Amino acid sequence: MEGGGVIEHALVPMDESPMARRALEFALEAHSEATVTVLFVANYVDESYGAEMLLGPETLRERVDDRAERIFDGARETAAEHDATVETATEYGDPTRVITQYAEDHAVDVIVMGSHGRSLVSRVLLGDVADTVVRRAPVPVTIVR
Repeated sequence: MEGGGVIEHALVPMDESPMARRALEFALEAHSEATVTVLFVANYVDESYGAEMLLGPETLRERVDDRAERIFDGARETAAEHDATVETATEYGDPTRVITQYAEDHAVDVIVMGSHGRSLVSRVLLGDVADTVVRRAPVPVTIVR
């Protein structure tokens, strides 16, 4: 955080959950002067290794890209409702590692995320992403409920 605690760059990891949209709305309102980056993390465990074998890696990547674009379109609409714009990024891998590494590599001042976005089954299998990000993040994390 340059300039005495001013938030210049907020990172909002997003999926298609209402919690993620609330997190974005919060970031846009609370950090209205900041650059807001919406990050979609494609986790191939979620996308399913079995699907890759059935569809092939290119088709699976197209599906991931389509999903990311849907999320980004929604994020842009939400930003427009707040007279703001967002930057977007898609990364691949384990969400907790990717989110924390992205924050470190891109001069992020705060991560704003929903308390959960995954189904209960996924959270039990993969661990709670928000909880792990809070513990591992190199910057403050705001959890929006």
